[in-house]
Amino acid sequence: MCAKGCLGFTGPYADLEQCPDCGQPRYQERELEESDGERKVPRKVFTTFPPGPQIQAKWKHPETAEAMFYRWKKTEELRRERGQSNDPLNIYDDILCGKAYLDLVDDGSITEYDTVLMLSIDGAQLHEHKESNCWIYIWILVDLGPDKRYKIRNILPGGIIPGPHAPKNLDSFLFPGLAHVSALQREGLHIWDAYHRRRAISFLYLFLVLADAMAMAQLSGSVGHHGRKGCRLLCGLLGRNKVRGSHYYPALLRPNGFEMHRTSSHPDIDINTLPIPTPEGYKTDLFHIISSRTNNEYRRRRFNTGIGKPSIFAGMERILPLPTCFPGDLMHQPILNLACLLFDLWCARPDARDHDRFSVWPWAVLTGDVWKRHGEFVSRIARYLPTSFGRTPRNPQEKISSGYKAWEFLNYIYGEGPGVFYGVLPDVYYLHFCRLVRAIRIIHQRTISREQLATAHELLLRWVLDFEILYCDRNPDRLHFVRQCVHSLTHLARETHRLGPLWLSSQWTMERTIGYLGSLLRQPSNPFRNLAAQTKRVAHTNALVAMWPDLEQAKGDPHGSMDLGDNYLLLGPKDTSSYHLLPDERAALEEFFSGYPDAQDVDRQTVYRWGRLGIPTDQVARSRWKELERCSDMARTDRNVKVRESI
Repeated sequence: MCAKGCLGFTGPYADLEQCPDCGQPRYQERELEESDGERKVPRKVFTTFPPGPQIQAKWKHPETAEAMFYRWKKTEELRRERGQSNDPLNIYDDILCGKAYLDLVDDGSITEYDTVLMLSIDGAQLHEHKESNCWIYIWILVDLGPDKRYKIRNILPGGIIPGPHAPKNLDSFLFPGLAHVSALQREGLHIWDAYHRRRAISFLYLFLVLADAMAMAQLSGSVGHHGRKGCRLLCGLLGRNKVRGSHYYPALLRPNGFEMHRTSSHPDIDINTLPIPTPEGYKTDLFHIISSRTNNEYRRRRFNTGIGKPSIFAGMERILPLPTCFPGDLMHQPILNLACLLFDLWCARPDARDHDRFSVWPWAVLTGDVWKRHGEFVSRIARYLPTSFGRTPRNPQEKISSGYKAWEFLNYIYGEGPGVFYGVLPDVYYLHFCRLVRAIRIIHQRTISREQLATAHELLLRWVLDFEILYCDRNPDRLHFVRQCVHSLTHLARETHRLGPLWLSSQWTMERTIGYLGSLLRQPSNPFRNLAAQTKRVAHTNALVAMWPDLEQAKGDPHGSMDLGDNYLLLGPKDTSSYHLLPDERAALEEFFSGYPDAQDVDRQTVYRWGRLGIPTDQVARSRWKELERCSDMARTDRNVKVRESI
């Protein structure tokens, strides 16, 4: 690869001796001179991990091979549920419930032994205070169930692209991995099905390509959010720009005074008739781009279509038709990007002003002492959130501009939001905000009913339209409020119907993988080579564990614990002497055992207290007895657990 990271010497660049972009030589010049051009040592290399051998390992043990059959077993259940009329499903609980996948099965594009993959790519900063940016991509096996699919042991490493500079030609680094997958799509991958004890041929199907907005523009060949048609799904919605402005915004309502605007005079757009991306429309627009005869014609057509170049994925034979293989990202847009927009407005940040006076913003309430008190209140809530909630939101007034995590935003905005913003935001803006929270909570559910999805779609469309009415009010100086993260909300429900719950195809898995691989680094002097070596080791370990699951020791019950059955486990500490029951406690105990079989055999006179309880959700509940002894005022509560009675 280029020493500056411009591109990889693959495909059409394979025979070049220097980078066509920066002119840097490909090989170490001293080695070339000393060997009279015989010894060609690359100055810098990137690493690719072919998915084929990693997939073969998943079939070589009966236990893992049976797990690989999840997709087909689930598919047969869903097809029976749909019936002959192909009615929409009542419940969406997996990618396999999406219309896109089921249609591919119905037309024979995906069969029993085929392997369905998702590719996910993102940039990573390996060290916080050191220039160490690199790019990583992985393969996710849709054939496994959701409870196994996203675990590190089942993630297939795809490639490591060293930095510290971002790659200018991302396609050249993906080329070796995609060429390998493309060959297996044509010729098939020979596997040994250890569960049924038979040979089979698996043809790979690349279902989705996942990335954030910046990387997605390179992968899909779109112009990104800087173009007139900036939607990452390439839906074709026409944007509007300010007078003499170059940036286009997906505003539905025409601003005042734009009746004669050169590119933004089109009338209001009905939110109920928004364009939908289609493969046919994409092919037509792409043909216009590649048939351009002059640079001026290319720039004009690029401006009108929102497409800048053909995508490398157009060369794949077995892939969801472009551009439908490029979904939205439920992690970056509704959580990170939209949260940034809302706080730009509520906190009256300078980035949101642009000739508009803050003094007339009725929603700019998180300023001064109000913002300080709000931040302290949010940080104090942490003690009441159980540890199963993961990382709790820090004080946003102090930390929101310095590394606030996506999980913190999710808990803060869509978890605590209706409570912490009540009485802070004006009523009309608070009600508007609550509609967003209600819809996003539905979209993030583990299982979503068809009725709930319809409700979420209605709420999101109403929220987007009301956002323009409440915050923009057709004011040309506020046109920049309508960012692509606002428009992306209009696609969420339709994408859920097409692809199943979107959290199953978001970038959470990629972020978790980056965190795990980064934790393995032990050589700060050469982080990129160390990262490639550690990733190779992870790939080898995953393959070995897949072939021999016994190599990974199962975690036993902690010492001194007591198994109660049904995945309930009493955990220490335990009382050293029996506990004296109060009258109310004794009455409650007697009532509990009144309908218990063989209650006469249970000693209800000698009672010992236990400190913790492991429950089937893998949470650990702490008893009131021990939780009250914790000395820190900010200690997280462990008594708030979700218990659902089986029916």
